[in-house]
Amino acid sequence: MIEKHLITSRSQWLDLRKRDVTASTIGALYGVHPYLTALKLYMQHSGVEFSDADNPVLRRGRLMEPAAALAVGEQRPDWLLEKSQFYFRDPDCRLGATPDYFIHGDERGLGVLQLKTAAPSVFEREWQDGKTPLWIELQVTTEAALTGAAFAVVAALKVDAYDLSCVIREVELLPVVQQRIRDAVKQFWNDVEAGREPDPDYGKDAELLALIAPHEVPGKSIDLGGDNELLGLLDQREAIMAQLSRFDDRKQEIETQIKYLMRDADRIVGLPGWSITWKSYHRDQYTVPAKDIRTLRIHHKDQANG
Repeated sequence: MIEKHLITSRSQWLDLRKRDVTASTIGALYGVHPYLTALKLYMQHSGVEFSDADNPVLRRGRLMEPAAALAVGEQRPDWLLEKSQFYFRDPDCRLGATPDYFIHGDERGLGVLQLKTAAPSVFEREWQDGKTPLWIELQVTTEAALTGAAFAVVAALKVDAYDLSCVIREVELLPVVQQRIRDAVKQFWNDVEAGREPDPDYGKDAELLALIAPHEVPGKSIDLGGDNELLGLLDQREAIMAQLSRFDDRKQEIETQIKYLMRDADRIVGLPGWSITWKSYHRDQYTVPAKDIRTLRIHHKDQANG
């Protein structure tokens, strides 16, 4: 039984979503979401509070959504687009979705439409040559599953002052994929209940460490003597640090050479594509509030003792 909740306000809609894994976050369970990791999703549903504050990307999407719908309507005048006013959820696996629009007038029956806006560089990188981001395909597939739609469409509007291109793509609805999404969500909730954290994405989850372990336990140590992977990582880090040091030395040499060439000039002109200035700036005195910061320091023992 799919529940259907009328959306009366943004705050009410956000409260509804807190109970579920939503279509827009499904990609995190597969490691393909650009903004959300599986670990952060796990923490969101394990009692850790994250801000629901708006941001420029969300605001752009919200303000430009009617324009994207208009662009779709111009390309597909045979479709009647209806703005969705409901939040749909499957209480059995705690999965929810809010489609952007429903599509009427197609001989196949009801369709769902997911709208996205993209900066020109993102549009060219992720939406050209028939490409559609996988996390968005998973999103609209979930929306179709919860609404009983017969077909699913995604559209992306390029946000450019001189070119509002719009691509429209249909996503093949495969029952096996929809079932795998439900199975993945059920497993996620089982892991939350059992306290099984997903593996972190070390490139994206650095900010979460401050929430997971904000303070050390004085005197506590951890024995990782048998962790050969860590030894390899430390060797790799040491090699990277040596390269960075050489690059930094060369960078300083180049900047010093530039300063010698400039002498008392405050700018360089005549170099196409480059803007180079060397000016004095006054910085007012200020006081930074005291706070404790955990600092990771890594030194090779042989080097430290030498």
